[in-house]
Amino acid sequence: MNALNQNRNDSNENELPVTSAAGRQQRGSIIILACIIALATALTYLPVMFNFFAGDDFVHLTWLKDAVIHPELITKNFHSSWLDGTTTKFYRPLISVFMVTDYLMWGINGFGFHLTNVLFHTVSTVVLFFITLRIGKTFEPALEEVESTPTSPISGSALTFAFFSALTFGLYPLHPEAVSWITGRVDTVVTTFIVISLWCYMQWRDSQKLLWCASAILSMILALLSKEMAITLPAAFIAYELLLMCERGFSRASIVPMVVDAIKATIPFWVVIALYFVVRYFALGTFVGGYDDSLFFISNMKEFLLGWAHALKMLFVPANKELLSAHSLLVRFWLVSLGFIAISSLVNFVTLKRMLPALAFALMWIAFSLAPVYKLFAIADDLQGSRLAYLATVPLSLLLAFGFTTVRNAGNPITWMRIANRVRIVWGILFLASAAIMLWTNNQAWVIAGEQSAAIRQGLSKLYSEVEGDPQVLFVGLPDQKHGAYISRNALMGMTKKPQMQRDIFNCIMVDKFEPIMPFGFLKNSLQDNRDKVKAFRWDEGTKVFSAIAIPAKNESAPAVQKFAGADLKRVLSVDDKWGIKSFDFDAQNVATVETESPSARRPALKVNLQLPCFATDFVAVKVQILEKPTDDKGMDVLYTNDINKDFNLYHRAHANLSDSKDPQTLIFTFHSSPEWVFGGTTKGLELYLPLHAKFKILSIETVPATSVMPVITFQNSGYMGTKGYLHLGKDKLAETVDYDCTKVADAASVEAEITRTNLLFATQNTDDASLVIMKTLKSKGTTGSIKLERTLFPALGIYELRMWAIDKNGKRIGVSGDHIVISVDS
Repeated sequence: MNALNQNRNDSNENELPVTSAAGRQQRGSIIILACIIALATALTYLPVMFNFFAGDDFVHLTWLKDAVIHPELITKNFHSSWLDGTTTKFYRPLISVFMVTDYLMWGINGFGFHLTNVLFHTVSTVVLFFITLRIGKTFEPALEEVESTPTSPISGSALTFAFFSALTFGLYPLHPEAVSWITGRVDTVVTTFIVISLWCYMQWRDSQKLLWCASAILSMILALLSKEMAITLPAAFIAYELLLMCERGFSRASIVPMVVDAIKATIPFWVVIALYFVVRYFALGTFVGGYDDSLFFISNMKEFLLGWAHALKMLFVPANKELLSAHSLLVRFWLVSLGFIAISSLVNFVTLKRMLPALAFALMWIAFSLAPVYKLFAIADDLQGSRLAYLATVPLSLLLAFGFTTVRNAGNPITWMRIANRVRIVWGILFLASAAIMLWTNNQAWVIAGEQSAAIRQGLSKLYSEVEGDPQVLFVGLPDQKHGAYISRNALMGMTKKPQMQRDIFNCIMVDKFEPIMPFGFLKNSLQDNRDKVKAFRWDEGTKVFSAIAIPAKNESAPAVQKFAGADLKRVLSVDDKWGIKSFDFDAQNVATVETESPSARRPALKVNLQLPCFATDFVAVKVQILEKPTDDKGMDVLYTNDINKDFNLYHRAHANLSDSKDPQTLIFTFHSSPEWVFGGTTKGLELYLPLHAKFKILSIETVPATSVMPVITFQNSGYMGTKGYLHLGKDKLAETVDYDCTKVADAASVEAEITRTNLLFATQNTDDASLVIMKTLKSKGTTGSIKLERTLFPALGIYELRMWAIDKNGKRIGVSGDHIVISVDS
């Protein structure tokens, strides 16, 4: 062991022998490869290198405007929740420091912010190149048949492994959310400091120079100040120590001293982690934090596991399905390449068993990278949520690079091995090219989002140059996201403040189906009562202008109750497209019988030829009877068009679940709480999407008012001109009363209120599904009355959802959940 340490002290791990021409040539080759990697990585992000902000970026801009005037806001992040957050608890002060430096240099020019993101990503890529050069040297003894030392020349295997590892990471198509979105830098920054810390750790373990140890600790601290992901870094160091043990070789006599040496090496880093949690506790008041301050709470284990399975699939096949078809040539080549990588890697592991420890290291690092986000790990088909896997793509790139790593055996230069190596190089280059093309394509979502966001900012500026003062304003139709790239989510508050606007605007709210917290259904009638005090505008994505929407008067929008059965049903129900419909006919009583098949493109649908006043139509009830149970459990959906939404699409729909009963059942489709429906003027028609491989009867279709299927609730000053459906509790307000009325709900005998856990995703409004995150249920007898909410019911600061249900005499919930309100516990 002493001899080994002495050998480390003699030279630095990455110092190539420069006394020979071969050594100087190899160093030059490494520098050239590093430059190629950096240049290729940066060039693939050219499409998003322009002046735009999107989504949460505007939250930061609002904070930055104040932070440069009041520097104490910057230092406050080091001893309190990030950006002074109350509903979430994160400790990420360094991110704000980098945001401030960008703001001081570039102002509100988004180009500079994007440049910083790309620079961090590029630095991570280049550092990974040097990390994998060192890991690749663990392959060498069996290759060169000489002892591997820190100063020994780097083999072709190590170079190809490092080159393909780094450039696979640099060009990996999963990265746009983390790199192209300014707020996504949370993940790029922490990853940069993590890989720098690992590289410095490697230098220290080879040279034993304390400067490298200090650099590794400093980089780790910077990573911890950026995001919580860095807490598993010491575990990654232990995995690397296992790799070193395999590289050096060990016997029964030496294994104990080597393990002790490895443990000693990581002790300083575990001490840093312990101190980090102490600081975190004093800053946040908790060790855990995050969204719900819980480590192990999973609301739906089945959905959780299915989400993980889908996320892992997207991790390996990172194609944005809204931009790239699964049948496209690019995606098919990617899938074939994964097969090639698997076979080629297996051959390499059999040929060079010394690669196996590096494989184990990569697999352990992937697991450590995903562990901190295990509760949130979900990647949608449009790559939303992919930033959470950004760090995991670092070791994943190592895993993929094994398939392109060339190997040779100096004592047995077999021809087939040389041919296989050439195939690996060629295929690896084609794989990198496909990654670059897929990344470029995925980035188009952020190009579209950036252009739309910039247009919205201009539209708001023009609108408020014409609107006097700061009236109450509702915005409808602002896009939440486009192809997975965020646009208006959490953005309006920042978009309507200086310096984005000519003046600060406070009384504006965005309402859409993607905003689950805003209690729009609860406020609907209040909006009508105050129609002379509230303005509403719709954003048109095509023309990129705002147009005014009139809120109808009560005498113009009395609830319209219509029922279509018998001959009336036959008049409004038809088939325009027989896709997936095996048979459709009416019997002598004009009851429709439908039998569906399983089409490959979309679900079968019936046309409902109705023109309904949207504001006055709360729910549509469809009475059906199942004759043959469907093969899927998707229930039914009603898609709609109106003056706002001109075409049928799945973004504008209402859903209802089917039971297995063969008795007649009534499906209730909710439109009451959908702003795009309520402000849509008149519907131009409906489409009823049907389950697959099913046979059933449709007995009737009718519109029903909200009061007949759910309780109506209210509390003091709760309207739109008041608290906007937010019930505030705290030290200065210890209790509040919520009144309810369900007298018009058939068979109702009492009510039940469900309150969710703090700061979790709210349930879909007005459905028959119970919340999956219920904290407490409160019951009250009678069809009218009140429920008292006391501050002591709520264990933590933050927001809670309250929904109320009508209950029959048997204690069964009936109808749908009532409009939700938001309980905000402020102190």
